[in-house]
Amino acid sequence: MKKVVLVKPGEVRVEEAAVPEPRKGEILLKVHNIGICGSDIHIFQGLLPFVRFPVVQGHEMSGEVADPNGSARLKKGDRVVIIPRTLCRECEDCKSGRDNWCKDLKILGVHTDGVAAEYVSVPEYLALKIPDAIPYDVAAMIEPLAVTVHACNVAGDLAGKNVLVVGAGVIGNLAAQAAKAKGARVMIAGRTQYRLDYAKAAGIDFCVNDQKEDLGEALKREFGGGADVVFECIGVETSVNESFLRCRKGGIVIIAGIFGELQRVDMFTLQDKELIVIGTMLYLKSDFEESIALALEGKVSLPPLITGSFPLERFQDAYAHIADKANQVMKVMIKVL
Repeated sequence: MKKVVLVKPGEVRVEEAAVPEPRKGEILLKVHNIGICGSDIHIFQGLLPFVRFPVVQGHEMSGEVADPNGSARLKKGDRVVIIPRTLCRECEDCKSGRDNWCKDLKILGVHTDGVAAEYVSVPEYLALKIPDAIPYDVAAMIEPLAVTVHACNVAGDLAGKNVLVVGAGVIGNLAAQAAKAKGARVMIAGRTQYRLDYAKAAGIDFCVNDQKEDLGEALKREFGGGADVVFECIGVETSVNESFLRCRKGGIVIIAGIFGELQRVDMFTLQDKELIVIGTMLYLKSDFEESIALALEGKVSLPPLITGSFPLERFQDAYAHIADKANQVMKVMIKVL
């Protein structure tokens, strides 16, 4: 089989390897689609210091069971996605249902080898079946959707709330859609017009290009003032402080962006407004199950966000495509099968 190895930052190599033999408690999957995530790009660029090279990347995936290896709940041919993190399953957090806090948690494609191969062997407990009605490429977007569903669930009941999403990339778009599916009135703000156009096409209530329109004025016009809940979905200092500024007094700010370095934040505004600021990390199994249901019921629009597809052998070309600012890129897929 073929697998893709990131030998060092900027250098991808396609290698021939034996199809893995699943060990006890594992299943063998035939990979169909792999989504390229922002964190994959950061690893490719060498920006995450905790990643050790060489590494097989990839954590957003869909596939089918090639060998259930004695699984009581999965059979050969079952269509699945995976929750791409391994756990100790023994600590207090795992046993309490907050396994995203597991101290031994490892993310596939980051801390351990990922799924950029024709076949992968993974712990059986990572796999979730998906309905036939969800195509494999769309199914590979369940993982980033689950990130945003988890962020919404951390924020609490959003029904009837005025929600602002700061950042209109894939995570921002999905956060806006997830919040709307939960009954919120949603405004999304960004600086790249084509990304805002995707949000508008998905039915987001208010889409603001904050390089062309004052965000404070837009909030005043549509919400009467600051948002009840703000989702920060970029991961830079300025967007955190913008989120504090645009939230109403006593409101909630959810930090969903991924940060590569320490940030300076506006503590005065945080205190002055008595904001509740909550960090969010990954997801729970229940967030994946909810995301699958949202996709199946058509409460989120995932296919339009897929803006490119490359075969496994052209993984590095996919990175070049994403890096080219002339391309209007949202989610790029690697189509393995």
